[in-house]
Amino acid sequence: MTSSSTTFNLSLTRGQGDYLLRLVGIAELAIAEHHRTGWLPGGRGDATLMRTQLEAIRTGASLERPLRDLGKWVRSQD
Repeated sequence: MTSSSTTFNLSLTRGQGDYLLRLVGIAELAIAEHHRTGWLPGGRGDATLMRTQLEAIRTGASLERPLRDLGKWVRSQD
């Protein structure tokens, strides 16, 4: 199934949408740092969790369009 054939209905407030975008942004920074330096978090189980998330990102459908649409929606709520 492709990402274009799947839709999700998620009710968010403007604050929740903004928080979600910030959370994704932090994750993208951590992933970029991993790609740049090989860094993984040092907490108990955190490195394993990040490896699992990196693999899911590599093999999963792109979230670029839905997150871009979410960003547009959040900005329109001002």
